[in-house]
Amino acid sequence: MKKLFLLFILISGFLVAQSADQKKILDDSRSMMELMEKKDYNGIFNLTHPAIFEKIGRETMLEGFKAMFEGNEEFKIELGKIDQNAFNVSEVFSGKDKVKYAFVTYPMNMKMTFLKEKFDDEKKTMMIGMMEDQGMKAKFVDDHTIEMSKESMTVAINDKSTGNVWKYVNYDETNPLYASVIPVEVMKKVKEYYADFLIKQKENAN
Repeated sequence: MKKLFLLFILISGFLVAQSADQKKILDDSRSMMELMEKKDYNGIFNLTHPAIFEKIGRETMLEGFKAMFEGNEEFKIELGKIDQNAFNVSEVFSGKDKVKYAFVTYPMNMKMTFLKEKFDDEKKTMMIGMMEDQGMKAKFVDDHTIEMSKESMTVAINDKSTGNVWKYVNYDETNPLYASVIPVEVMKKVKEYYADFLIKQKENAN
């Protein structure tokens, strides 16, 4: 009986620890979206995997964010508000070299308005095709504005490179920065997880 009780305590402690990690990851992910809405880019960078800034300097990244989300001469982008309950976190996985990782999925939607270009039907079809190649659903609401949505995912990493705290990288296999930061074993797992996630989304939609 005593051994059974000790086993129960051990398992309970493990589950609580896992849940604490998942709660932290969810809280951080929701915070990142709130920071984006406030255009608090430095706040976002504080949660971003530090290796990103070894490839692209923090100031360069800041300039890029401002150009994209605060408008420029060519276009402006408006992010749609995300329901806080729409964020979902996976279980926390453990890998080599004491790495811990998890995945957060959420629906992302945005509106992009081109300030100097008008799209005819041919250009609209081409643009929508380009967006769909990136895994997005897209539609034009007028000759200048396109609405886009995507089931997005963030990879949460906790290991020596992050100072053993949770840091985050947007899942995007087409981005060389993603591949340079994420460990190979995590890349394999995330690809499988995201594919299964999209399949379940389609099944639920039917």
